Amino acid sequence: MTVTREEAAKALEEVSRASDRIVTLKGYNQGAPHFIIWGLVWLVANTVTQFWPDQTDWAWGSGIVMGMIASAVAGIVQSRGVKPDAPSAFDPKTARRVGLTWLVTLAFISCLIFISRPETSREANAMISIFFPFMYMGAGIWAGWRLFAIGLVTAAGILAGFVWIGEYYALWMGLFGGGSLIAGGLWLRSA
Repeated sequence: MTVTREEAAKALEEVSRASDRIVTLKGYNQGAPHFIIWGLVWLVANTVTQFWPDQTDWAWGSGIVMGMIASAVAGIVQSRGVKPDAPSAFDPKTARRVGLTWLVTLAFISCLIFISRPETSREANAMISIFFPFMYMGAGIWAGWRLFAIGLVTAAGILAGFVWIGEYYALWMGLFGGGSLIAGGLWLRSA
């Protein structure tokens, strides 16, 4: 059997598409737990903010610390691959880059808040929260349309809540914002 140049090119193109799809699905699978973790942080911290506003700083502070620890543990577990007893493929260079990326993100948000000086906790919440869905959309342009869709829906919900939900904005952010991240994580996991 002889394979023509066109058939070979077509076969290589199909292999390339399949390889790209595998990379995208692996990325979705690895990102899913982090969406769920941070969705839970948003859900709990925003709900506390709504019903016990005097506990807001504590809820967000402890939620962020627990979210970071849970994300780090999830990342280490994922680096072990399928076999739980396998040695970790944890890479200190990558860990440093992830940590520095988060520090840059926090510095950016801190500068944004310092410059704009939101007058209410609702404005600060919206300003901080809207940053992350746009990051998901940017990542989705490169990594897969599902990330873009999660970011788009979450950003639209944040803006809609900010415009139309008055005194229950924190509850909206907990239920819708956290819920959209949790649902997004489950959707990524199912891919």
